[in-house]
Amino acid sequence: MPPPRRPAPTGPDPLPGQRSRGALLGLAIGDALGAPLRGRNLVAPPFPGLADGMRRHLGQGRMQSRLPANPFEEAPGGYADDSAQEPAQVELRKGQVTDETHLACCIAWSLKELKHYDAADVARRYRAWKPHAFDMTDAVRESLEEMGSGMPVLSAGKRVWLRHHRKVFCHGSLSRTAPIGVFFAGNEPARIQASLEDSALTHYDPRCQLACAALNAALARAITGGASVEKADILTAAKTGLSVGAATLARMAPEVVNETTNAKNFLWEDLDRAQQPDPMLYGPELHLHRNLGHVRVAFRLAFWEFVHAPSVEAGLVDVVNRGADADAHGAISGALLGAFHGEEAIPQEWRRMVLDAMNTVRGPLWNTYHPRHLLALVAD
Repeated sequence: MPPPRRPAPTGPDPLPGQRSRGALLGLAIGDALGAPLRGRNLVAPPFPGLADGMRRHLGQGRMQSRLPANPFEEAPGGYADDSAQEPAQVELRKGQVTDETHLACCIAWSLKELKHYDAADVARRYRAWKPHAFDMTDAVRESLEEMGSGMPVLSAGKRVWLRHHRKVFCHGSLSRTAPIGVFFAGNEPARIQASLEDSALTHYDPRCQLACAALNAALARAITGGASVEKADILTAAKTGLSVGAATLARMAPEVVNETTNAKNFLWEDLDRAQQPDPMLYGPELHLHRNLGHVRVAFRLAFWEFVHAPSVEAGLVDVVNRGADADAHGAISGALLGAFHGEEAIPQEWRRMVLDAMNTVRGPLWNTYHPRHLLALVAD
């Protein structure tokens, strides 16, 4: 079922800068909204219903709470850090972001300073972030350790992927990739190349690389599409990015051409399924709570929210209230929704809470990894 057509514009189209800022703020806000709900088994309405903030926990009959107008006001600050050897709760301030935004800031700093994507420079920034990380997946940790082993930095992700028998297919590169789509919105070859290279640093699996290429193509189309851009145009752009990305990756790495072809077909299926009322994300193949971290779950869910949610607010309220990898899912969905609807469509309270968070704290979380640094990418 094709997505509904967008109403005819009644005023000037948001400037590309507003849509770029919408993508970057959407990433950070989705991350911050989802962080307190990460890892929770929340019961949400069956698709195509949208969660409205009434929360139930699996196995409990009681209704927990209704999401207030400003969800950050109820955020307890608890964040499940399951990357530690012994799982712990990390205390977050209201509106504070996590690794999704931190790593996106690494990309943004590099792009702003160098004016092009340099994988070695970005890898250096990822490694510099490691001592300040309070959450890190095994894939990222192992890749960063490989980068410091004396072996070639740019093949670290591939070595980890091969060591794990080609079964590392998490969404970590997808949740940080939006700055590439914003910066290279008008340059497809550079955007595709950067999308693939950045993912390969830590998440080499072709499904991860091509998901980044497709998402960034969608963001670029939203940013440059003008007042009449439709959701169908964004979906077409995502498929084009997927196809071009697959062809590029096949040339770059012919030894994984079979995996690349399969990845393209899987992600194409995800884009098609995202247009249906039920994206089949509680099914036997892909399941929000049983396939934690799976890039295809995150990719399909983000595009489903994009197609079906009427606003940034509705989409983010729904996606984080489905629990599971709520911070990563929020970041990916937020970037896509924010790029299409624009910065001004994001509730002002949400923007203020995220941009004001940590403003009394000095150190790397403010000076380097704070979401305001993402917006500097659009300032020029």
